[in-house]
Amino acid sequence: MFAKLSALVGGGPALNFNVDPHQYDTAWGCWTHHSGTSKEDGSAVSVFKIAAADPNDVKLVAARNGVKRLKMLRHPNVLAFKDSLEVQEKGMTVLYLVTEAVRPLAMVMQELNLSGHHRDEYLATGMLHMTNAVSFINNSCNMIHGYLCMAAVVVTDSLDWKLHGFDLLSEHALTGDFALKHASWMVASQYKPAELAAVTRDFALKHASWMVASQYKPAELAKCEWQAVQQGPPWAVDSWGLGCMMQEVFSGQPLTAVEQLRRTDVIPPALLADYQKLLSSQTSRRLNPAKVAESRFLNNKLVEVVGFMENISLKDSAEKDSFFKKLPAMIPAIPEPVAVRKLLPLLSSSLEFGGAPASAVSSLMLIGSSLEFGGAPTRKVSLNLMFSTLMLIGRMLSGDEFIRRVVPSLSRLFASSDRNLRRNLLESIDTYGQHLTTDVIEGQIYPPLSAGFTDETAYIRELTLKSLLVLAPKMRQATLTQNLLKHLSRLQVDNEPSIRANTTVLLGNIAQYLGDTYCKKVLLNAFGRALKDSFPPARVAALRALIATVKHYDANELALRALPAVSPLCIDPLTGADEFI
Repeated sequence: MFAKLSALVGGGPALNFNVDPHQYDTAWGCWTHHSGTSKEDGSAVSVFKIAAADPNDVKLVAARNGVKRLKMLRHPNVLAFKDSLEVQEKGMTVLYLVTEAVRPLAMVMQELNLSGHHRDEYLATGMLHMTNAVSFINNSCNMIHGYLCMAAVVVTDSLDWKLHGFDLLSEHALTGDFALKHASWMVASQYKPAELAAVTRDFALKHASWMVASQYKPAELAKCEWQAVQQGPPWAVDSWGLGCMMQEVFSGQPLTAVEQLRRTDVIPPALLADYQKLLSSQTSRRLNPAKVAESRFLNNKLVEVVGFMENISLKDSAEKDSFFKKLPAMIPAIPEPVAVRKLLPLLSSSLEFGGAPASAVSSLMLIGSSLEFGGAPTRKVSLNLMFSTLMLIGRMLSGDEFIRRVVPSLSRLFASSDRNLRRNLLESIDTYGQHLTTDVIEGQIYPPLSAGFTDETAYIRELTLKSLLVLAPKMRQATLTQNLLKHLSRLQVDNEPSIRANTTVLLGNIAQYLGDTYCKKVLLNAFGRALKDSFPPARVAALRALIATVKHYDANELALRALPAVSPLCIDPLTGADEFI
């Protein structure tokens, strides 16, 4: 499926990535967008590609500017750069840009197929991400993106929106009209004398504005009024572009004519005033993206939930408890794909890794080691509430997705020494046990779970015992006979009568997985002991289990061992065993 770049470029330089030859249907500007994987670890990436016969082709020069700019930009809502390479292929100059794995927004929205409140919540969250990214470029960097549209938005696997397409990214502070100085960026570096390289500036927007489709151009850009661009605020051009992006995002259709911007029925009423200010005909009156980011519509419940989870390491115990008590009631209002692909990984991570203690919150340090679960009672409440929410979201997943997204966390949680968390895990095993495979149970779940057989708390021992009703059918016979039976032998003489009774019930239920040899060796001895138990329900459980497993005994065993053990129950007034005999 994948074509290796090394095969394309022969013995020359090559990217350390494999590239899918099939491209996505949409991409920003003159680039093509492909999926890819790392040759080192197989991790997913995106590969953007652009080619031209002339190495000084303006689109290729602009692309070099975009790659250079992306390398320097660091923002959570800007696409993350990984690698780049320029090579000669079949007489063409080809530029490759490798980034974190993303897909076009239009494709993702079509697949999600959200509607109503869920659609508004997700789109508002995405637009907030884009507004923050644009505000960072305009206000913090004093630069202009120059070509904002829906195609400039790509989406990660966790459904975060990322801004890309920086080919036209330019400094806002334009200088005088010295032609060589302004256009020297078009000269490839290998052809520049030192004195020319020293005065070069990047004014990609001025010299490559022809790349911007007319429907996305504000009046000053369409008329090449560069003095107006310089005199206006640094966000003026991109505010217009942000309005165009907003129209496309909420209408779900690409902008084909500037007249479509007059269509306000698709814009949420709470955002309409900001939308109109973004598209003001006067550059000085266009709304700063930083102001748009303050919109109450964009800062919705989904943003609040995700924001809290992303910064949970900075929250104290009281804040965590309050948040997680409210979270289960908020889950239905969160789009299911977002709950599964964004919130669930954050929740799993929060269960596995904790934030810094209250005294160290100001240091903004994230703890990278495993969370110590046996902390103060307030921490225990938070962990158990998080686990309950984890299970609530987990119910939305198919078997394969559950294994991929939830099971790794469960296996680590079972190693916790926190009894409250262990209790929740065991009480909920019916919810997730069906998704566990033999390899997962044997390698990740059962080893730490088996410690519960010797726990000093009787309720944990009993829950551990009951959990085997779910797990045993998927476990290997060797584990059952060589490990589990040893634990059950000890539990048959446990101080708690209910545990002794349930041990016998479990033996009767798992007999079919032990094999005839072990059934003959173990069951009659175990049931014979239970038939003499001082706890009447334990004696009844033994009788029921004996009847259920009768096929495993021959006539001699029944006559010489089973009947003598059962006979006393005929006159036992406490068991009511006479109805079985």
